Amino acid sequence: MPKTNLVTISQVIALAAACVIASPVSAGVLYSTSFENPPFTVGAIAGQDGWSEFPGSGAAFVENSFALTGTQAVDVIPALATGQNGPFKTVNTPAPIVIQSAEIFLASSSVQSAWQYAAVGAGLIGYAGGIDIDANNTIHAITAGFPVIGTITRNAWNKVDLILDYATQTYTIDLNGVAIDSNIPFCGSNAGCTGAIVASYSNGFFDTFAGVAGVNDIGYIDDYSVSTPSAVPEPASLALLGTGLVALAAIRRRRKVA
Repeated sequence: MPKTNLVTISQVIALAAACVIASPVSAGVLYSTSFENPPFTVGAIAGQDGWSEFPGSGAAFVENSFALTGTQAVDVIPALATGQNGPFKTVNTPAPIVIQSAEIFLASSSVQSAWQYAAVGAGLIGYAGGIDIDANNTIHAITAGFPVIGTITRNAWNKVDLILDYATQTYTIDLNGVAIDSNIPFCGSNAGCTGAIVASYSNGFFDTFAGVAGVNDIGYIDDYSVSTPSAVPEPASLALLGTGLVALAAIRRRRKVA
């Protein structure tokens, strides 16, 4: 077989492989942080790297005395909060599927508060999904009826992933790598969960409900990220690669016959 034909087939295979490689093959990280310095410094989280605090500064801080990764994390102190209070990060994206992840540590105490970890729409309006954690460590899905879906272990880091599907308006909750509920309808509103459409991802929220006098627990968040899921090579790219491989196999068979 002429050498020029071998080169041609090699070029076909190389082109096909390049197309596959060029296709999206890994998760797209939209934002990720372990709250390290830089850019974070010890003090109020509000105003650092695009983070804000609801309803205002006073209960959430970057600290360097306790962390999962590195030397810094963010703590929320219910004793300093007036009702609901906590940090949130705005990452606007039209992606149909978004994964919001964080490591959360809730310290036990004699008077514990309730907590929330959630994904919220633009302007903190419209909950897509998330979890509420009672003072007794019961986990509720943020959806109509707020069903109980498990319990959380205090005094331990817990990885919580919210896999949010804006096309179907449903989400999945993973706790420490295990799905504890799935196909949960978006809450859709800030009270009562009306199921109103949440058009796109905008905010991640970690907050306390310090509605009980004398609360003395504390919550931490570390290794926070917002990403889109891994994609697979496009069918056209796979077909091109397959064509090249089939052609190469045919040439080799012909070469053996010759």
